[in-house]
Amino acid sequence: MLIQAPANENGLNVTVTSVATPLFELINTAQGTSGRFATYESSADGINITVEGDDIRMGYGVDPTSTKGKPLYKGTTYNIRGTTIGNYRFISTTGNDSIISIEIGDSEEGETSTSSNSGLEGSMAMTSTAATYSTVSMSLADTEYTYTLPSAAKSIEMRLDIDSTSDFKLNIGGGVGDSATDYMPVEDGEMYWRQGMNLASGTVLRFQSPAAGQTMKIVTYS
Repeated sequence: MLIQAPANENGLNVTVTSVATPLFELINTAQGTSGRFATYESSADGINITVEGDDIRMGYGVDPTSTKGKPLYKGTTYNIRGTTIGNYRFISTTGNDSIISIEIGDSEEGETSTSSNSGLEGSMAMTSTAATYSTVSMSLADTEYTYTLPSAAKSIEMRLDIDSTSDFKLNIGGGVGDSATDYMPVEDGEMYWRQGMNLASGTVLRFQSPAAGQTMKIVTYS
């Protein structure tokens, strides 16, 4: 897919609510814009959606409900091709707001719609894997905390919601103190997602937050 840039970085993540809403309205709300196609070209017929929050449903040209419409599941990425973006509509199935990450663009020749979960791909199908939910309390700012991956982990999701302009720091498998200098920056409110992992048993994640009193949320799939 040839990706079109959003109006600003806020357009990369939108919030789906319990009220069925067109995609372009959700994008406009997120990035503070207006217009039928939320600053994208009307011909855009490709979209990549990663469901970071609770499960949602999608309708095309009609409003979905909490029980009707295409189900899109938490932790899954959907790459949808060949249908223009103007009529997509979304609703949360749980009554809670759900965050989705999106990329919008133009389909390339030969592309088909797919979905992926924990590194496995199919034709818009949900792949079930065992999930382990963990949290790590981070009472101090700029202090290294750790989490040891379970031996069977093949995919991981991590998120830290902080009120800060700084990135949190993440180091995978490094030595003690390495997250202070050698790290991957993950932007405030963004989710780190890694699939198809082949890491040694007992691999340690090391991370720091620029804000105190935070909680790292971690989901591993096996």
